[in-house]
Amino acid sequence: MGAVFHRMSGYYEFSNGSELPEHPKQVYTLAEKAVRELIESGLPDNLTHLIAATTTPDSLAPSLAQMIIEKHGSSFSNCHSIDIVQGCSGGVSSLILASHLAELHKSSVMVVQADAAKKGTSRLSKFNKIFSNGSFACIVSYNGSETRLIHSKSKQYSGLSDVVTIKLGHDAHESIIQGNKKLQADPRKYLGLNMNNFLALKLIRHAEQFYLDFIKESCAPDVMILHQVNPQILKFLASVFKKYKLEFINLGDTIGNCGVASVGNALNQIKGSVKGKKVMLCSFGTGGVITAGLWQN
Repeated sequence: MGAVFHRMSGYYEFSNGSELPEHPKQVYTLAEKAVRELIESGLPDNLTHLIAATTTPDSLAPSLAQMIIEKHGSSFSNCHSIDIVQGCSGGVSSLILASHLAELHKSSVMVVQADAAKKGTSRLSKFNKIFSNGSFACIVSYNGSETRLIHSKSKQYSGLSDVVTIKLGHDAHESIIQGNKKLQADPRKYLGLNMNNFLALKLIRHAEQFYLDFIKESCAPDVMILHQVNPQILKFLASVFKKYKLEFINLGDTIGNCGVASVGNALNQIKGSVKGKKVMLCSFGTGGVITAGLWQN
């Protein structure tokens, strides 16, 4: 007995270097593009939870889930809302949580993931070109078949919590007070999303051992979808996992790194080819965290 990915909808904007349009409430707008498709096709009667995950919220309050419910109140009248803001690992965490809740309550859960990752970085940053904006939404429903979450695991690695930083929070005033004309000219360089390449490489070196520990506790996947961090890192990781009998998905040069929605968008791209397969979804980055789930489809 378990939970199955019932329906999926994905959206992304990737320019591979050039600028993308920016506007207020951009994360909410991105989320709407994925949510609207699911609502228009009809939501299940037993929907009990809405889980919204993002790395770059438009605001802390109202939250992303609250804005979605405000727009579509009648569709979520009997739902509990949960917001996850924990960086890229929050994408897979939200799917793991949805599977557990659907099985526990014998219900359906909607997951929404959205990030304006490109908007969150300085346009002058060398990392800006790898980021995209995107969203992913799906329904996870309880059923009586063997389709289910087989295993999940999460680990935070010591000394790597600053691999990705976003300083725009209640402590941002300290950076502003200490700032100067450079801060005024390019605030996202100092307050927005930044990645420490040295720490990122250290985190990536843990990937293979994390995988070996994971499959020792469960079983090996047929398909692996990692966080679509960038084509170069994915190419390296593909060479690492080449020795294992699995299909490694690299869509970094197609969808870009759309933050919390990158794994979901990659899954949406290949969903027609994974029926009956064991699929491992794995996010890593912010906080020095690697989080993975293995689903039987």
